[in-house]
Amino acid sequence: MTAFSDGRPATSTKTDQTGSVAQDDIFVPLDTSWFDNDPGSYLNRNDFMEFQDASGVDIRLLTSKHRGKVHAAQKELASRSIILNEIQSAHFGFGFPFLVYTHDLNFSPPISNHISETDMIILSLDMCDSLRRRHLCLSHAVIPMVINDLYQSLGRPLIIKNLGAGTGLDTLNAAQYSDGRIAQILNYDTNTIAISLGEKMTKHLEQQGKIRPETVRFITRSLVRSTEKADLIIKIGVICGLQDFAAEPLLMMDYEQLSEGGKLIVSSSNVNMHCHDPLASFLIQHIGSKDDPFAGWSLNCRSEEGLRSLLVRAGFKDIVIYSDTQYPGKENLSAKQLYGVDTLPSEIMGHSHPGVPLRLPPRDVLNQGTAYNWIAVASK
Repeated sequence: MTAFSDGRPATSTKTDQTGSVAQDDIFVPLDTSWFDNDPGSYLNRNDFMEFQDASGVDIRLLTSKHRGKVHAAQKELASRSIILNEIQSAHFGFGFPFLVYTHDLNFSPPISNHISETDMIILSLDMCDSLRRRHLCLSHAVIPMVINDLYQSLGRPLIIKNLGAGTGLDTLNAAQYSDGRIAQILNYDTNTIAISLGEKMTKHLEQQGKIRPETVRFITRSLVRSTEKADLIIKIGVICGLQDFAAEPLLMMDYEQLSEGGKLIVSSSNVNMHCHDPLASFLIQHIGSKDDPFAGWSLNCRSEEGLRSLLVRAGFKDIVIYSDTQYPGKENLSAKQLYGVDTLPSEIMGHSHPGVPLRLPPRDVLNQGTAYNWIAVASK
């Protein structure tokens, strides 16, 4: 299999009923039928109209059947929103979630006609903010909890693989809670920008005595090229867009590479991703890619049972599934963590970050418990 820049396999083979093997797109097909069946009811919503007014782009043009009109509208939007430019330029890349984790738009290249209000609106969308909630859940609760549990059960420091790691920020944060429990963290990714930043953060944390020297390594290689045995494998944002027939062999590979009693932490898009936040769905499905204006960002919006079944088929047992709104340890997080952003990358790069979010959804929305991401912990 070949891979995208974040380590996702790009093509795969699948056997049909006749026994012949055909080349298939492994990603979930784009489905905009929810919008196409009644576009007027969405385009006239206050949130759609507010975004259109802020951006100065007639977003109805994104629904045109005329390729040139769609491309022109997308180009205008990408010139006014750093986040949409990042999504369009690096389709399935690490940058979009990273911007949501940090609320630091300096991590993306400057754009020609930036209108800050467009990005403020996107950051305030609940579906987009779910990535920030997923990040703090993993960083400060679930990964440290699993590391501690495994250390207790195995009785030794752990080998951890973070596959499709990006900057490795989740595990770097978690490692600060786990002194002496980690033998090594191996971060696999093919994006050299992400790896360079991850290495800078690692060196900084080592110098501050927050993680042990030589504990964290970054490996510039696709996640499918990982072969080492590990006690814990972490796979975040990798199977979200994959059809099950493509996700299953990746999870089976993880199972084979785990030590006996080892665990997997994997995330997947929740069923609420499907049009529960229609403006967010509309934007990511209609911003296109650099090469194809009709190539929207599709997600496999799995149910809890769908994710559980996928993991069972891959061989896992003792599966526990949390969400970005409900997970153990959440009650111990501070208000600063629950309603804040990750400033470590900005500090490393010397960016002038105010230390507070640029904009979040209202707290009543954040507290109402709508989840958009599953986080599963499964055992070998």
